[in-house]
Amino acid sequence: MSGKLPDYYFRVRENGALVFRVDTENRQRRIDMDQIAAVNIRNGEIKPQGDRVLSERDLEEIHA
Repeated sequence: MSGKLPDYYFRVRENGALVFRVDTENRQRRIDMDQIAAVNIRNGEIKPQGDRVLSERDLEEIHA
């Protein structure tokens, strides 16, 4: 019934996108989305959300 979900979800907005990490490995079998960054396409700026530090994999996925 369920297929494999992507590890990242991008919610597109006017000037860029919000980046979420998708987590399906929980006991309630719910999909958790944790916002990790905001991207501004006009100037190429990637802002980590809160005190978060983005990993190399996070940055590779965002740039792709």
